[in-house]
Amino acid sequence: MANIDSLLANRGGSTLIGLLMFSSSIYLLYTIHFSISDLFGMVMNFDPYFFYPIGLILGLERLIYGISGNKKFYYMLMGQGDMTPYIIQGIFIFGIVIGVYIAAYSLSLTTTLDKLAEIGEGVSYVLFAISLLKMP
Repeated sequence: MANIDSLLANRGGSTLIGLLMFSSSIYLLYTIHFSISDLFGMVMNFDPYFFYPIGLILGLERLIYGISGNKKFYYMLMGQGDMTPYIIQGIFIFGIVIGVYIAAYSLSLTTTLDKLAEIGEGVSYVLFAISLLKMP
């Protein structure tokens, strides 16, 4: 019974992380009017706007796993080879660093709703990184 409880808690947590990351990414992409032509300027200005589409993909992966328990999308992103632990470690570090960066960037925004969405996006990246440690 304890195994089922931990599985449901893991899937429930993944669903909440995915929902937070996916919805905040959609809102932030809608408010900034992201375009590929502005990509170079975003990279040179150190704006975190580049990470919002990545949040869509990672949030969708967490939602799919949380709702259905299907790990195919997870294995497509992480792989199933000898180098998988290194990939997970790299994505873990990426998630922590980018999550803190996005949350810190939210201090420079003016509107409260944008600040909350940025903080939600940053927290969801950190929680995504932590949830990777519980995956097989």
